[in-house]
Amino acid sequence: MTLTIPANDHGALYVLAHTGPASDALTAATIIGPVALNLDFVDVITPAQRAAVPLPDLIRQGYDLPLTPAQDAMLRHVQGTILLVMSRAFGGQAQQIDLPADTTLVTVLRETPAITPPEKLTSASGAGALTGPPAKPRKSDARMSGMIATIALLIMFALVGLMVWVGG
Repeated sequence: MTLTIPANDHGALYVLAHTGPASDALTAATIIGPVALNLDFVDVITPAQRAAVPLPDLIRQGYDLPLTPAQDAMLRHVQGTILLVMSRAFGGQAQQIDLPADTTLVTVLRETPAITPPEKLTSASGAGALTGPPAKPRKSDARMSGMIATIALLIMFALVGLMVWVGG
């Protein structure tokens, strides 16, 4: 069986079962084959560990993934040593993995994003009527007169300064 990992896979948990002879020396490399994995995101779950905490409960609590009743029932009946591989273990690289004969892909669990619809818009702009800011009012005549007087005074100050400088 070939396991295809897309590039930049995100939010997936690959559940693989090793049905070969059980031993304490089983590692991710012996279960999945010679694949470059970041072992920080890989867990090997032995049958003895699953006796203490069932696999569905481990996935719900340890990986914070919700399971459907059908997934719960399927994961309770998985036999052998389980390998849980988060998509981050592949480092964002696309891979085609040829699984050994005694390893099977049980399922791929994915995060389901919780998207809440936005609140209904009740304002006039939600209906398509854009009023926008009011138009800028026209400058009053008094303001215009003050601006002209200020400019005239600055020009006269500059002329007086020039005459003092030239005359002195």
